[in-house]
Amino acid sequence: MKNFNFAQKLILVTILLLCASLLFLYWYKHTYTLDVPNDEEVNSTALDGKLLIAAMGSPFKDSIAARVLKHYNASRVAVDVIKVKGLANTDAAHFDAILMLHSWEAGAPTEIVQAFMDKSPESEKKIVMLTTSWNGLEQMENIDAITGASIMVDVSVFTDQIIKRLDRLLKNKK
Repeated sequence: MKNFNFAQKLILVTILLLCASLLFLYWYKHTYTLDVPNDEEVNSTALDGKLLIAAMGSPFKDSIAARVLKHYNASRVAVDVIKVKGLANTDAAHFDAILMLHSWEAGAPTEIVQAFMDKSPESEKKIVMLTTSWNGLEQMENIDAITGASIMVDVSVFTDQIIKRLDRLLKNKK
């Protein structure tokens, strides 16, 4: 490195930092964004509506999903729980309400969430979306989302908001 001038050293360090950042983002996406409990179906013989919960794995989102499941466990609402990546093969028309629990990453929603919203714009009115981000303010344009940071003490507050919206959608189903 003695033969490199300052500009060449700066360029080399910048390239190394960029590569390290890209490697970290790749690792983060594959470690934290697609890990949720196995897909499951609850109350499959229900008559009063069908709810889909699509979640990205995190202690915060898992706690909310568990509380929503517990709320609807004794009801006559069929509940399907899938990983967010399962949205790629999901038809929104089969559900009366959809709960999406996802994280804001690198200044945008995950590609799967964006693609699902793009392919199902007519279903926007039956979607309840919780978007978590570092500052708790990020959300998709033109989507009425509940937003916040993943702070465990706020689980019950977010769950109450979500259940109120889902109850309204399931009561108003056609």
